[in-house]
Amino acid sequence: MRPGSASPLHPEWAPPPAQYGVGVRRNIAVEMSDGVVLRADVHYPTEPETGLPAAGPFPVLLSLTPYGKLAPPPAAQIGGGPTPRLIRRGYIEAMVDVRGTGASGGSFEMFGPDQARDGAELVTWASTLPNSNGRVGMFGISYLAINQLFTAAAVGPDSPLKAIFPVMAANDFYRDVAAMGGAPHLVAVRGYGAVYSMLNVINPALEFVTPGGHPRPRSGGLAAVRQRGRDQRKFFWPLIGEVRAGGDAAYDGPLWDRMRADPLLPAIAANKVAVFLVGGWHDAFQRGAPLNYAALQNAAIGRPASAPMQPGQPQVDRIRLMMGPWYHVSDFDGLKMQDLQLRWFDYWLKDDAAAEITGPPFSFQPIGDRRWYHTPEYPIPAATPARFYLSQGGRLDADAPPGQSLAILRYRPRGPMSGRSLEQWSLGLSSFVTTSAGGRTRHDQDNRRVQRGALTYTTDAFEAPVLLAGPIALRIHATADTTETLWVAHLDDVAPEGVCRPLTQGALLGSHRALDPDRTWYLPDGTVLRPHHISTRSAVRPVEPGEPTGYDIEIFPTAALIAPGHRLRLTLTTYDFPHLVPTAPARQALAGGTYQLHQGGRTPSFLLLPLADPDALD
Repeated sequence: MRPGSASPLHPEWAPPPAQYGVGVRRNIAVEMSDGVVLRADVHYPTEPETGLPAAGPFPVLLSLTPYGKLAPPPAAQIGGGPTPRLIRRGYIEAMVDVRGTGASGGSFEMFGPDQARDGAELVTWASTLPNSNGRVGMFGISYLAINQLFTAAAVGPDSPLKAIFPVMAANDFYRDVAAMGGAPHLVAVRGYGAVYSMLNVINPALEFVTPGGHPRPRSGGLAAVRQRGRDQRKFFWPLIGEVRAGGDAAYDGPLWDRMRADPLLPAIAANKVAVFLVGGWHDAFQRGAPLNYAALQNAAIGRPASAPMQPGQPQVDRIRLMMGPWYHVSDFDGLKMQDLQLRWFDYWLKDDAAAEITGPPFSFQPIGDRRWYHTPEYPIPAATPARFYLSQGGRLDADAPPGQSLAILRYRPRGPMSGRSLEQWSLGLSSFVTTSAGGRTRHDQDNRRVQRGALTYTTDAFEAPVLLAGPIALRIHATADTTETLWVAHLDDVAPEGVCRPLTQGALLGSHRALDPDRTWYLPDGTVLRPHHISTRSAVRPVEPGEPTGYDIEIFPTAALIAPGHRLRLTLTTYDFPHLVPTAPARQALAGGTYQLHQGGRTPSFLLLPLADPDALD
């Protein structure tokens, strides 16, 4: 691991000066192979003196958005939009409404098979645009980022698609955001559905009022706009209702399979598309970004994509990951993301050797540290997994207690809200608005309210700085008097004055405790490093009342610098209010439950933390 530095990328690089103006052609009709017509806005470089299209040839940057090509701020932070900074430096940009959204025809299906096929066909179309050099890149955040992965897998070898830049992309939509350890994230899904439906009313309306002589499709007026909103609600509301009732959508299965980028990553590596991933330690997809990176690196050299990377394994420079302490919607703490995109595309689409990025391909900035760290592998070899045992007196001890004691945790369906959780699952929008206005965000500064009525376990103060970086696992042994349990774990950095800064969290519905041995990561001694629960309906099994039961809880990965004098605290509750909402059958099974957690003895409960010396070198 390369020690901390001031820059996320090496060597230093400055963007070239702007040379062109910006022109646009709106609502260009692009017919797909099944006859559905999609609509695209093409923004292109112009000659500053005349305003006419510049001759180029230029690479084309393609974005496929479900939020509408004319998404207003702050929705534009998710939905994308033209980036004049890149266009003025010699790029054509094509923004396309995915089928069933915005001004495009067809029926919407979230990450349905039609979208991947559309993506591959649109890449070919983009490569033949006037003044194109035949090379295509893709960029965008959130849904647009996940669409890049689906498209890059579908294009096949020798495609015009040469490079992508997915910002905040999921790996496994079910485990990343729809549910945490099998407990549904209903508020997040419902909120997303509401915003999505709203944008698909606003954006068709904007198509009518945008000045210019471009075509105005969907000429049915207000009735057509209202119908588009109804179409979106027909997708999301039945899905949410089915989850609440404990139907098939509450479990992993075919519905979520089609939204999963994970199995497609080997195809992206085989197609040799260059991939620059960006993720956030507070992002809704914080779990997914490192897994995407490890899978792509593994697949590129013929290793199993679902395995952890091995220390010293060969790496490919065309696959990179950058992580920082960011929410889903972020200003990236002033980091100029468009300049990073420009550098990536200048190298892969323009053969500009001066834009090459060197050094280890995984760069990350921890929470609480302004420095950047650089390493090839994930998990990070320098971050040694260390056991901290849950011990009597609320201690997290490096040594296992010799005898067993019990701690009592009673099921509560709700309680104090965690500010970080609230901000994470509302995509960081309030933080973005606050910081954009020059204010400071306080939503994630203190987590002590969550500790009321909970079990807490705290380490001794660290004598020297320590870097927490990578996947985190919690092994619990407990008995319960109900057929279901719910465990929610918060990990905080505790300052000497007592302030608890939340770092990350995880959860597990006890009936979803079965592990997939092919996808779970293990240490050489068999200890679970990163659990992967099966969570299908057939794999779910009730908890046996009174029987000692082991639970492996995935706490989402993070990176944080723990300062001298600070401690780490684990807080165990049975809720994350109002975000985790068990299904109706699960709530009935959970009601009135009392859990006896084992501390020490033959079946100790422990937390596995990846810790490193921040100044260490491999």
